Amino acid sequence: MSGLSLVELYAVATRVPLFAVFMRPTDHYDPETDEGRELMRAHLEWLLEMEIEGRLFAAGPLDYGRPPRTGDPIVNATGMYLFAAASGAEAAAIAAREPFAVAGWRTWSLCPWLLNEGAGADTARRIAKDFG
Repeated sequence: MSGLSLVELYAVATRVPLFAVFMRPTDHYDPETDEGRELMRAHLEWLLEMEIEGRLFAAGPLDYGRPPRTGDPIVNATGMYLFAAASGAEAAAIAAREPFAVAGWRTWSLCPWLLNEGAGADTARRIAKDFG
């Protein structure tokens, strides 16, 4: 595939619109308490429901096993998830229902994301077709 023009490269790019949510803990966040463990259970169940629904592309912690980054302007989140929604408003409504966010234990930032390349392209196309 060498020597393709920019137009040709754009034509073969996946270009699937998804949304990324970056989660950051608040001062209330403490997953070692009974309430924290229940919120983690509810959070994982909430993600599993989105996966079963077919809307969730990927999810997981960032810098797993390390303390949260606080001064990094790019990666100052402790977790993220990628999913499809019909609009930014729908995506924000979904993010607002995440159990840690509802409890005030995490804040979140929503960012539209365009998947251009990758092994998950076919899955992303299906998700975006069904929910985007």
